[in-house]
Amino acid sequence: MSEYKALNNIAYDHLRDMIYNCELEFGKVYSETKLAAQISVSRTPVRDALNKLAHERYIDILPNKGFMLHTPSRADINEAYHVRRMIEDYCAGIVSADYPDRHAADTIGRMEEALQQQHRLLENDEAYSIGRFWLDDLAFHKALLEHLNIQSLIQQYESVMYIFMPHHLIRNPNIREKDFRVFERHRSTLAEHTDIIRALKSKDSNEVRTAVSVHIDSGLKALLQRLEQNP
Repeated sequence: MSEYKALNNIAYDHLRDMIYNCELEFGKVYSETKLAAQISVSRTPVRDALNKLAHERYIDILPNKGFMLHTPSRADINEAYHVRRMIEDYCAGIVSADYPDRHAADTIGRMEEALQQQHRLLENDEAYSIGRFWLDDLAFHKALLEHLNIQSLIQQYESVMYIFMPHHLIRNPNIREKDFRVFERHRSTLAEHTDIIRALKSKDSNEVRTAVSVHIDSGLKALLQRLEQNP
């Protein structure tokens, strides 16, 4: 049983890494059998991993055909927005209240490291990719949740955050290409992340709530605009 669970986790992690690294294309149907062969495991743990990813809305399973990436609907985006607001407001409030104790300072330090990496990516055309920037964005926000160390909440949050991944609504096979509007959104993200860190250190609960809300609201607006442009 433990070996099966390990294979299940291997299949799940491999598939999610492929999604996060933008190795799968929108609109393309992928084979469960070929995936199992690719990662050298049987179809059963792969099938379980796919069912889990479908439940988390990373993919859609097509009976007797395979699976494909899930394109978020307006309902998905709206739900993710409200969940993010509730979780991040709560976690940011706790981190700010705990600051400057060592644990909170370490949490903010990890957020600053992720922000610095995002700065470096935008300044380096060779290193930049939409997927890489988003992974650092995820690290920035996950640090707030990791401060509480509630694993079930972190896992749920990752699937919610995935809805906000910019490449959802770009559908550009060349994911390294700098889409101007996304690039400008990334520049805004740097400023908003800076404001969140400043607010956390201020220990002003209203300032924290405002900084988090402005950032999430901006992300929602950008996604909805992309959805209108790519119906």
